Amino acid sequence: MMKLNIKTIALLLCVLLAIIYVTWNLVYVTDLNDLLSTANHQSEDMLLRLKAPKSDGQITSDGSFLKEKPAILEPLANRELKPAGEAPPEEELERIWNYVYQRQYHCTDSKYLGGRENGDGAYDLCVEKPFWPDRTGRGKCLVYSFGVANDFTFDDEMAKLGCEVHSFDPSTELADNSVRESGVIFHKVGISNEDDDNGFNGWKMRTLKTILRELGHQGRHLDFLKVDTDKGSTGFEDIVMQQLIETGLYKCVRQYSMEIHMAGPLTNSENLNRCRLLYRQMRTLNDGGWRLFNTTDNVRAAKVLVDPNYKQTMNRQHIVNYKKVILWETSFVNFDVSGTCQEVLFDRKP
Repeated sequence: MMKLNIKTIALLLCVLLAIIYVTWNLVYVTDLNDLLSTANHQSEDMLLRLKAPKSDGQITSDGSFLKEKPAILEPLANRELKPAGEAPPEEELERIWNYVYQRQYHCTDSKYLGGRENGDGAYDLCVEKPFWPDRTGRGKCLVYSFGVANDFTFDDEMAKLGCEVHSFDPSTELADNSVRESGVIFHKVGISNEDDDNGFNGWKMRTLKTILRELGHQGRHLDFLKVDTDKGSTGFEDIVMQQLIETGLYKCVRQYSMEIHMAGPLTNSENLNRCRLLYRQMRTLNDGGWRLFNTTDNVRAAKVLVDPNYKQTMNRQHIVNYKKVILWETSFVNFDVSGTCQEVLFDRKP
């Protein structure tokens, strides 16, 4: 019988480990290609994460979890950066870039609703039971949609699901309180951090708290909150998130979708501070139970005006020093819904 010395055994083990490593990578790449080929509702530029965590919790009769929500895994690349809020523009960009492309929860049952032919205006709805409960005997689901720009496709689709849908946009010529054939109710009102009948651009603006009170929705959950608003090269999403955090209303929102507007140059202190704020707000909402489950690049205009093969990475290359804008459409689910909007406002410490 052939005797194997220690060196020979060690060599054979190395070869075996190499075979296992190559085989694992081949399977990983095959799974990734399969996933990308079936995810036909995502943007071509969408960077999916195969290892996005699923909840291992069990669901009670009222749709709540018995076990803990998925942990937030800090992107490995971010661990080498200076602390958030103290890093230079290049590192703050790297931090938020890595954040939006690391999916924090894998929704196994979702619907991509609405949108124009090129997909603009469409958003993901996670219809898993904890985040989209059975409405039997519980009344209609409630949807607020801020920013429509005469594209009601998403809002109409939500109405078809049986929801009470309210659309808000002060920039359109539609009459206030008009009702669409789908049942969607339109309000010529914008979202802001203060109530003002002659606010931004002379528009009627209201806070989220005031809108809930004026429409008589304080005693309900916001089943879906969508914010896709424009304010020059930025938007109002940071204002909405800050209100959710400061009022505690994030606790009564089941799902939240927004378009993030990040404007350059990030060497401009105002733009850099807003980049830092957006990251800080999303991490704060993570602490409150929110988990990012979808990110889609919005480079649709650039594909038409600049290059059909335009990628978000092209914006990344120049946004630090030039007037570029990165647009991300993001969707979150809330694992820690704790009461109606009125209840969380009442329980809020002054």
